[in-house]
Amino acid sequence: MDYLAFQEHKNLLSMGLHRLDLADWLIPDERLADQVRLKQALWRDKGERVFSALPSSDAAQREVARLMADHLPRRFPTLYQTTADGLYCTATGQTQSWHAARHPLLPLSWCVQEDLCILEPDDGDYRLTAASLAPSYWNLLEKVGHTLDAVHGPVPGYEEQLSHKVNRFFERIKVDRPVWRGNWSVVTSDRLYQPGGEESEPIADPDAIPERCHIRTERQTLRRLPETSAVLFTIRVAIRPLSDYLEQPQVLNDLLDTLSGMSEAERSYKSLHLLEPALSDWLSGQSRSFASRD
Repeated sequence: MDYLAFQEHKNLLSMGLHRLDLADWLIPDERLADQVRLKQALWRDKGERVFSALPSSDAAQREVARLMADHLPRRFPTLYQTTADGLYCTATGQTQSWHAARHPLLPLSWCVQEDLCILEPDDGDYRLTAASLAPSYWNLLEKVGHTLDAVHGPVPGYEEQLSHKVNRFFERIKVDRPVWRGNWSVVTSDRLYQPGGEESEPIADPDAIPERCHIRTERQTLRRLPETSAVLFTIRVAIRPLSDYLEQPQVLNDLLDTLSGMSEAERSYKSLHLLEPALSDWLSGQSRSFASRD
């Protein structure tokens, strides 16, 4: 599950696309029930901060719901079953009745661990029109209804280096050619919901890094919906303590190399400025330790 994008792409602005096998589109694991309960608790507590939808997204939401309700029981027949009321999940013991739901994306999002976002074509642009997610370092209410360029506005260098490539890619996504990519960050909390990075805390002591820091990875998929031509963007998040990688020198060395090549603006965007120079100092110490063993 943990795809460490910085090991393959040192550049923050690399798209890093891979062909997606639809058998691996949505990937439930032993944390499914716990994460669904978290999603539901966040919805009760945060409301539109974790789910928001424009009226124009209704058709795309229903297409996504039909797609998921068809795929999940066929791909994971012991975990999901179709019922007269909707989609039943054995891990959660819940049936999600989506057929008559005002926003079918919401109950279907309570069947999977992935965040779900719908982007729809609009006069040459793509707009985020619906999303069910636990955002990290951004606010859903500030993004829904906006174009890709506006959504990615805070990314350093995006407009100059990546905007044209991303917009052209979205125009060319084929129904039969879904893709996936990875993303990453280093955070000081293992919570899935971290809007605006308020969970992050500055760390000045390098010795505190391995226990207080976590690597947050995202496995993102994109696929074209055949009926509405919308694009469904899914985000599967995994968070592991940095201490889990103590015996994986290549991971730590690659992270150090990536940090060394980032600009101050890029570090700030990922909130890494809160961890520097302690993070790089600790990684450098680990690199020297690994080298001394050889």
